[in-house]
Amino acid sequence: MTMTTKSGPDTMCLEEEIPVGKWRILKNIGIISLAFLLQFTAFQGTGSLQSSINGGLGTLSLSAVFGAIVVSCVFIPTLAIKKFTAKWTLCFSMLCYVPYLAAQFYPRTYTLIPAGVLVGLGAAPMWAAQSSYLSQVAHVYAQVTNQSVKAIIVRFFGIFYLYWQSAELWGNLISGLVLSSAKKPQNTTTDYTLCGANFCSSNFDEIPNLDRPPDHEIFTIMGIYLACIFLAVLLLTCFLDPLSTFGLKQRDEEKVTVGHLLVATFRQLKRINQMLLVPLTIFIGIEQANFAADLTQAFIGCTLGIDQIGFILVGFGICNSVCSVLFGFLTKMYGRIKILLIGLFSISACYFLMLFWKPTPDEKWMFFLICGLYAVGDSILQIQMNGIYGAIFAKNEEAAFSNYRLWESTGCLVMYALSTTLCARTKLIGALGVLAIGVTGWTIVEFRVKNDKISHETKREDSPT
Repeated sequence: MTMTTKSGPDTMCLEEEIPVGKWRILKNIGIISLAFLLQFTAFQGTGSLQSSINGGLGTLSLSAVFGAIVVSCVFIPTLAIKKFTAKWTLCFSMLCYVPYLAAQFYPRTYTLIPAGVLVGLGAAPMWAAQSSYLSQVAHVYAQVTNQSVKAIIVRFFGIFYLYWQSAELWGNLISGLVLSSAKKPQNTTTDYTLCGANFCSSNFDEIPNLDRPPDHEIFTIMGIYLACIFLAVLLLTCFLDPLSTFGLKQRDEEKVTVGHLLVATFRQLKRINQMLLVPLTIFIGIEQANFAADLTQAFIGCTLGIDQIGFILVGFGICNSVCSVLFGFLTKMYGRIKILLIGLFSISACYFLMLFWKPTPDEKWMFFLICGLYAVGDSILQIQMNGIYGAIFAKNEEAAFSNYRLWESTGCLVMYALSTTLCARTKLIGALGVLAIGVTGWTIVEFRVKNDKISHETKREDSPT
């Protein structure tokens, strides 16, 4: 099949008479998804252990990661994509994660913090390139198959997040198997009233379950993770087709400067819909930080021990993966509003359980229930918010997705920065407050989009034929 489309005002445009095969598009969706699975098997597995194996320094290093992402999101993504193209931006950005994993062999302030900053600088262009790549090929696929662009965007992001979310499964399974390989004495001196919502970093040294595992076990885990990253980069380098394969090319009529990109990024914030979506986007970052810093340390690690974190989170990974693809396809049947409401209900229920439940080793099933609810909420929020940004801001995708990562990372940064200062209960209550504001903003956006659509259809009907 060939497609003929003239160049338009968007950043990417279709050349004339370009042969497009839908299976080739799907192959590239699979390659980019598998690469991110490997990449985040390594990084998420490492991040889930940071607050437990490195204590305050580990949390501080994650703050450095997301602090750098906030800065990077402002201008690096668009600049990198225009300079290197989406494919090579992905490859170079993924390599920025290598020093952070290598620093785990010698975790000190002067190794972990700079390495965390490098991760942040690479993460923003990596995610922007991924979002832009998926959105652009979704538009091509929709034209080839004569389907709704919005439905295809959500479906492609659903497939992607099926892979990406399963990284939690594999990363935590690796750490769980390695950390549990040696028999460890059962701690019977832990005061479980210090765990859960009552957990405070000031009590870290009083909890035997949070003692650092032996170095050789941590080194084995990091060696496996490093191999995953190098394999991910190799896959993208050898098998991912550039966007030009599908007739998509970048405009180069005007010289791109950092100043122009700063203006473009902040100009996006002048859009009312963008501003209204900021609080819910921030919450997505907050809930990810809560998961990595509080659920793993304050609940699982404190109550069951660090060696059990990986195994408990395997359940989260399985549920997250299934929900990512399931709700991605269900969106086509029931619409994004109903699906997003399910996700908001799940994450809210999870937070209230975490607030009022007093964890003990005898109620191990509760950890799986909480992880399951968290997985449903997280997977739906990730897919639907990406879909909303891709659909509403289709003509400004790079600036929109840059803003998405900017505010998501801001939420992570704030929560990690407060991790060693505030107790778990305070952070959970604060997160629920941000969620309430975010839901209000999103509701207004949906009404605005609906009214704009009605207004557009009315004008079209009234125009002379």
